[in-house]
Amino acid sequence: MRLIYLLLFFIPTLLCAQDGIYNLGARSTAMANASVTLPDQWALFNNPGALGSLESSSILASYQNRFNMEGFHVIGGGAVYHHKLFNFGVKYYKFGDQLFNQQLLGVVIANKFQMVSLGGGASIIQTHTEGVNTRRVWVGEFGGVAELTPVITFGAHIFNFKHGSLHPATMKAGLSFKPKDFLLLNMEIEKQIQNTERFKTAIEYTIIPAVFIRTGLGIQRSEFANTDVQPFFGFGLHPKDFILDYSFSSAQLGAIHEVSLSFLFKKS
Repeated sequence: MRLIYLLLFFIPTLLCAQDGIYNLGARSTAMANASVTLPDQWALFNNPGALGSLESSSILASYQNRFNMEGFHVIGGGAVYHHKLFNFGVKYYKFGDQLFNQQLLGVVIANKFQMVSLGGGASIIQTHTEGVNTRRVWVGEFGGVAELTPVITFGAHIFNFKHGSLHPATMKAGLSFKPKDFLLLNMEIEKQIQNTERFKTAIEYTIIPAVFIRTGLGIQRSEFANTDVQPFFGFGLHPKDFILDYSFSSAQLGAIHEVSLSFLFKKS
């Protein structure tokens, strides 16, 4: 009965949650996923183009609790290896439980040339529904980040060049504006072929060098002319080489919490 209930009532929500968007990292989530320009470890999931700016190797892991409902959790993580010629990363993402789950395993390579960072990768996505089938598909992605001025950065990313109904192509582009060392403002637009655009704005404020607070807003018009507005909040603690980030957001089905951990190794 639980499987029937899942198929009848929650598959649309599951597909909406897993519609080709595999962002991860509580810093990104706290900023409404306006993360296409962010050159941190979670660029491994959010834009491989930004990964080229990293100057240290790292390991990372994240856990996301969606709506406090069993089977709606996300776990993921990976590792980034920094070399003087390039940065290389591996990533893993899983949504769901044994009844329905979707997993992604991918590799990314990136490099920075003067003021431009470029990166790309390939992933395999497996979708499993108990008693129905297991489906696998390969996808490619590419992204880049350019420092237009000392305070303005532009980023763009495309995930899945081969668009499909179950795995749609996702394109996003955005700007970061950093007028002060302690203040970061992000704006981003995200588009999938079959969906309306989603607009995102976010702020990150540095209280002291190791403590950050963040907030953001995601806005999207539905096909029924309704407007979905989703608020996001969070904070980060970055003592030395250890990074802890937390995010909270409110959705139609309830609250979403995420906790992310990263450890940076010494520069090569």
